[in-house]
Amino acid sequence: MKSEDELIAIIQACKHVNSEVLESEEVEFKEFASVSSLHGSKELAEEVSALANKKGGVIVVGIRDGGNVKNQEWASQLVGFELADNIEIEQRIKGKLRPHIDLKAQYLEFEGKNYLAIHVPTRRDTLVSTSSGKTCIRDGRSSRPMEPGEIRLAVSGLVNYDWTAEVLDHIPDTALDHQAVDAAFQDYCIRKEYSDDKRPNIAAFLEAIGATTNGAVTKSGLLFLGKPNDITKWLGTYEYRFTWRKSAGELIKNVVWDDNLWNTIQRTKDLFNSCNSEILLEYAGKTHPCKKLDTIAFHECFMNSMVHRDYSIEGMVVVDYNFDRMMVTNPGVFYGGVTAENISSHQPRHRNKALAKLLMNFQLVDRAGMGVKRMTFGSLAYGREFPSFKEAFDTVEVSLSAKAIIPEIFVKVQTSPEKFSLPDLVIFNSLYRVGYMDVVDLAKRIAAHDGNAWQTIKSSVKRHSELELCGTNKGIFVRFKPVWANYFKAQNPLKISKTSSKHVKLFDYLQEFKEASNENITQILAHKNTTHTSAFLRKASYTMRTGNGPSAKWSLIKQV
Repeated sequence: MKSEDELIAIIQACKHVNSEVLESEEVEFKEFASVSSLHGSKELAEEVSALANKKGGVIVVGIRDGGNVKNQEWASQLVGFELADNIEIEQRIKGKLRPHIDLKAQYLEFEGKNYLAIHVPTRRDTLVSTSSGKTCIRDGRSSRPMEPGEIRLAVSGLVNYDWTAEVLDHIPDTALDHQAVDAAFQDYCIRKEYSDDKRPNIAAFLEAIGATTNGAVTKSGLLFLGKPNDITKWLGTYEYRFTWRKSAGELIKNVVWDDNLWNTIQRTKDLFNSCNSEILLEYAGKTHPCKKLDTIAFHECFMNSMVHRDYSIEGMVVVDYNFDRMMVTNPGVFYGGVTAENISSHQPRHRNKALAKLLMNFQLVDRAGMGVKRMTFGSLAYGREFPSFKEAFDTVEVSLSAKAIIPEIFVKVQTSPEKFSLPDLVIFNSLYRVGYMDVVDLAKRIAAHDGNAWQTIKSSVKRHSELELCGTNKGIFVRFKPVWANYFKAQNPLKISKTSSKHVKLFDYLQEFKEASNENITQILAHKNTTHTSAFLRKASYTMRTGNGPSAKWSLIKQV
């Protein structure tokens, strides 16, 4: 955004110079007779689209076109514009754009007349079109519709654009908060386990993490270690809120601030710890200390909001805790093909690649793709439901359950956490109180976290003595062994027959080789003859036959 002083200087210049000369790729002048004519203008939305698709800029309303001025009486260009509701103006213009952008309407007063400045941010993640379907571009001092070829090239360019990688070579290094820099530097040296004689200097440290490039501050560096006023001046207003409320809505804490990411991460950690009290779980005659919330799961959730939020738009990252759940909301939508439905299995996509790399260099976040897995692990290790992901009103909401802990699962995991993978926890949580589950249904839950669900199930059963594979005529199941059924409160243990192991063996073979003949299966199951095998297969409702006679083949109705 241009400052008020810059805008007044532009308006003042129009007293002495043809306004057309003062227009540029970033500045446009408009004259409207009234607010109603502004609201009815299609051209205004096209101008906004053009600026947003170029560098962003400002439209100053209240300046007459210099071509309509007689005898070079340039002062007559300053016609002004009537006062109106800023918010309504913003909303009416946004309503004519797809997608909506975070534009700002600001009134200025100059020599007794009012002028309206419409600040238009650039969008680097999507092209901005009018609601009527026009996609425009700024071309010198004018705006025009983009050609189809230009649109294709522009869209391909959006894929690799990274706002946080831009270098701010025009700002002084005093824009960095040196107290934050010193604290971050000390923490970095401890993480890297540098001895005193091996420590880099501050400049080398900033280069190493990506906060500067050849001495010039990057946008990601300013976000991470900048002074709040300079972040607002050069990048935008990014606020944070931490709210802790009772289930009925009564506020316990409600803190709002704006700051760099380093200070924000430390402050949020302190606020989280203040509401994450320790409780004592009484189980099987022993007392187990336990935090109400999983620290790692929250850390990953909050860091994800920092890494993935859309910094091209202003907004607030919100943490909202009400004893039942911890919700973290950040501005922006999912990016790069990721959705709420596929986030657990989709390859990671970073909108802010430079910022993500900086935080990974600093070891505040782990390698790409681990955040969602760690959030899920932290929730399931407490015996809680999966984290939920939701896109709503141009924000992404991540909700971590904070409800009652399942002692049986929590104690098992805390006793030997190295034994449990994420799929292991999916299995234990799925079987809790139920006692058993069909492997086809279980595989669907595991598939989002592991690409080879059947092998993963077999591996989990082999690794955990509480589990076993068993089969009936209806299918193949994972169940808690009878000696563990009461421990995990299994209400209705699965009853199996002597042929259970044969069902498992057949299922495993057909899962691997897809089909088998009656003769093959006779050998696999060690039956005396094919008649015995035929009788066995007719009862196995999870298999199907294709063909007749000696050429008949058997396969699974549903592959895992």
